[in-house]
Amino acid sequence: EYADLATVIAPSRLARLFSRPESSSWSIYGVPTSMSVLDCDEPEPGLSLQDEKWLSAVLNTLYESPRERVAAKRDFPVSVEALTLRIWDQQWPRLRRSFRFCTLTTKDRSMPGAVFDLQVLPSNESSGRMRHAGVLEATSSSDASQPDWLRTLLEDARQPNLDGLRDTLRMLGADILGGREAMSTLCAFHRAISGSTSPSDLHQAIAMLDGQGLLSRSDVARTLVVEHILSAVGDADAIAVTFLWNNWRFIDTQRLRNSGAKLATTLWRVFPERLLAALRGDTPEKASWAAGIINSLKAKELLEGWPDADVPLRFVLACHPELLDMPAFWNRIELRSPNDLGDIKLSDVGVGALIDGMDRSSTMSVAVQWLGPLRLLDALHARSQCTDWTPEDLRWVAYCVKDTAVVAEFLSQVQAPSMQVVQALASQLDPDTVPNQYGDDPWFTTLLKLREAHGSLPPSLAAFGFARALGWSSRSVAELLQMSFEQLHGAVSNSALDDEAWQLIERRLPWVPEDRRWNRGERLRKIVAEVFVGRQLWPRAFVWMAEDTDLYIALMKEAVERWGGKRFLKSVEESLEDAQDLPTQARRELIHRFLRRGR
Repeated sequence: EYADLATVIAPSRLARLFSRPESSSWSIYGVPTSMSVLDCDEPEPGLSLQDEKWLSAVLNTLYESPRERVAAKRDFPVSVEALTLRIWDQQWPRLRRSFRFCTLTTKDRSMPGAVFDLQVLPSNESSGRMRHAGVLEATSSSDASQPDWLRTLLEDARQPNLDGLRDTLRMLGADILGGREAMSTLCAFHRAISGSTSPSDLHQAIAMLDGQGLLSRSDVARTLVVEHILSAVGDADAIAVTFLWNNWRFIDTQRLRNSGAKLATTLWRVFPERLLAALRGDTPEKASWAAGIINSLKAKELLEGWPDADVPLRFVLACHPELLDMPAFWNRIELRSPNDLGDIKLSDVGVGALIDGMDRSSTMSVAVQWLGPLRLLDALHARSQCTDWTPEDLRWVAYCVKDTAVVAEFLSQVQAPSMQVVQALASQLDPDTVPNQYGDDPWFTTLLKLREAHGSLPPSLAAFGFARALGWSSRSVAELLQMSFEQLHGAVSNSALDDEAWQLIERRLPWVPEDRRWNRGERLRKIVAEVFVGRQLWPRAFVWMAEDTDLYIALMKEAVERWGGKRFLKSVEESLEDAQDLPTQARRELIHRFLRRGR
């Protein structure tokens, strides 16, 4: 079977091992001879015009009529043996082993089961003799009508393997089933992918693979096309990129690393949805390949090509965790469920990026569920202390107040509350919604810290605290009233409280006729007196409900008009019996005199 021929790069070199016997040196035939199977470095002699004409005729007939026995005449001064061996050199090992030729014969040497492909007749042999028994005479075509595959073979014969034809034939020949009939196809394929930058040539090669022809099942051919596209992947058109995608398994790991950036950019530009779908993994191999592509992208490129379709965020973030710290990422993604991000950990920088980037209501709501409202409230509070903080961040508060227990926890633990964040919370919540089942009211402690830090509360927050005291949730009713009453009384007396803040309070006040609603100060005094006396609140808290003496007297007048009001004021006086400081003693004396006059 001549299996060793497959290892010889240029089998024509075997001719050098033959020598004509001479009687004077018979002994040399007893010594083994050898040659290197890689011997192909020596340049071939140049071809004359007659050589090329003879060679063109033989090649054309051999491969255009692959089922026929071919005969050619010796043509002086053509070196028929050398040219025939060049034909043999060009062939791939499987064809080379089955190719039978004879460079000098006067008759057809073919036998059943051993048909000769090429036979060369003496120059004086008649053409009729050459045509006998079905032998086809070698005929040439004009230079103008030579097919591309024939030009490719002639160019290789002039300069063997200069453009890698023989390497291509060797690889493809081992991957297909075909003899002489395959040569024209393989040469055309090689010509289309060997150094050509023409998209039409590449499209031709791809068509040869995607059709039903000889190369349709050749993995080697697909690998060669993939390599060709990757050599200039930045210039690949849609057809080439589609071929790459459909033949992803032929892009080996090393090639992926070498061409990763350009390849990834190209595939991401054309097929972002397919890449992301593959990342989920039809198979582990394809998922790994897609992850390699995604890894090769820069984060900026990834975001620029981000599709509107569903994106497997956890898979993408496994490749590019730095996206979490980029506002543009949070602006592009669409969250449908907290499970979309799973157990991914977000740094404080990432939380800031999320706050800056997200702007879609549905996504923001899901983000709060995933991250937790307390984490976001803490982040908003921290950002509000910075000089570059923007009030636009407060849009997040609306999504953080659904869990009022979390709001209570936030208000209880914040040490230096932000005025803006607290005002935003108050604008989103009803005064009664935050629970206070034990301990001091979170709203009271927060408002107290704000007042201590700023000297007073904004009227809107004072109204919020007052309204909460009139509700049913707070355990710090007396403290909230004491904190807000005098400030609010002064504001309504001077018409400085806006209607929105007043409506917050009025909804909790007893009904009065229309003609008495104008006196808001009186209505505040009445409700404070009613709450203190009716609920029997801590008497000591009533002592400093108003520092202004006239206002305090007016408040005591409202208190004594309630059933049990005098008794309550007496308990207030008694709570001050041990007072040592002058202001408190003076207040006790004021209460005492008021009660005596009342008798």
